[in-house]
Amino acid sequence: MNEKGGESMRFDWTDLAGRRVCVALSGGGDSVALFFYLKEHAAEHGVTLSALNAEHGIRGGASLRDTAFVQELCAREGVPLFCFAADIPALAKASGRGIEEEARLFRRACYEEVLRGDRADVVATAHHAGDNAESVLFNLFRGASLTGVGGIRAFVPVIGEKGIARPLLGTPKEEIAAYLRERALAHCEDETNADETYARNFLRARVLAPAMERFPHAEEHVYSFSRDAREDDDFLNALAEKELTVCEDGAAWSLSLPAPLFRRCLVLAMGKFGVVRDVTRVHVAAVQALAEKQSGARVSLPAGLAAVREYGSVRLFRAEGAVQTAEIPLAAGRFAFAGGTLTVEERAYTAETLALAERAGGEGKRKTLVADADAFPAGCVLRTPRTGDTFRKFGGGTKPLKKYLTDKKIPARMRAELPVAASGERVFAVCGAEIAEDVKVTASTRRVYILTYEEK
Repeated sequence: MNEKGGESMRFDWTDLAGRRVCVALSGGGDSVALFFYLKEHAAEHGVTLSALNAEHGIRGGASLRDTAFVQELCAREGVPLFCFAADIPALAKASGRGIEEEARLFRRACYEEVLRGDRADVVATAHHAGDNAESVLFNLFRGASLTGVGGIRAFVPVIGEKGIARPLLGTPKEEIAAYLRERALAHCEDETNADETYARNFLRARVLAPAMERFPHAEEHVYSFSRDAREDDDFLNALAEKELTVCEDGAAWSLSLPAPLFRRCLVLAMGKFGVVRDVTRVHVAAVQALAEKQSGARVSLPAGLAAVREYGSVRLFRAEGAVQTAEIPLAAGRFAFAGGTLTVEERAYTAETLALAERAGGEGKRKTLVADADAFPAGCVLRTPRTGDTFRKFGGGTKPLKKYLTDKKIPARMRAELPVAASGERVFAVCGAEIAEDVKVTASTRRVYILTYEEK
């Protein structure tokens, strides 16, 4: 149900009513408005309220002051607060990602920790119609498809019915500002919002603001358009899913499908292999061109995948011998090695994560390790073992990696294939076997890598 009135904001209770809701509270005006609106109406909608704060370490003392403001606010209002912190600039430098992307991944990890730890059913963020318009334009200018111009999703499932909700997504920014003014609600100002080196700030100041002067309802109209685009895209993806045949070693679909379904089949098929961001129009065009070639014609794709024409169909599969041989930066992702597949997952630290570390292991051909992500040195890479590698085993004691692997009774045929996380000749994790003492999870850990190695 949406609400709108002289003393209210448009607000979508669809995914919040009757649930435990945790507000992502930065201290900025939008999140403060969301916090107080939820608190004001919690009882009538059966909501149990909490909050979380993610401190990014980007703005130094100003960022810490915002966190202190949030802590004081929640203490005064009697609302439980979960706090997280990270050095985003350092993480971005180590991963090679941009500051904005690194911060987004950190926030998402914090939300997931709260949900996985069963502290809430829903994390509510204060994304509004203006944010949605920025996302639509940002994706459009970068060359996005219909999926990109679908904007921000109103609800993103994380675990079963638990997920992330944006109840203000259809609310214009001015309506939120009016709510803050009417109630004289104190909030923090983030000075980086004026820094136009950030793409979204540039779009807000140089594109949306002038457009709103000429078209006052631009944000709302972009929101309506993005909802229609999202519905159309979801419908087409559902149709494509029905046309996709998935088997153990790949996926296949008909060459005769209409272009909108053909493209989506390729994207969905690559998603089955964990490739979700590296599919470009060039790749789509190359696979579509197989329709003009003979059976057996083949196209190479990212992450060691290949597409081949088999009579009237396209089959996507992991190319034989397509394994990681070069050094690749240690970061979240899924990587193929000669002996198996390594999945690296990044999460914020909580007590639940420490419990996961204590019981990490695995059965059969699937083994999991949990390590302190910030303890790995900058420039750490994933690769296979080399002559001269050393390893400081868990519990202490440094020895040549070759001797360690021999002592662990790992067969010689497997030793050369095991992925390791290393910096120079120092190995910090032997994936599928053990982490080094240097990167063990402790009570002071803020962020972890979960490394799962599945042997072939």
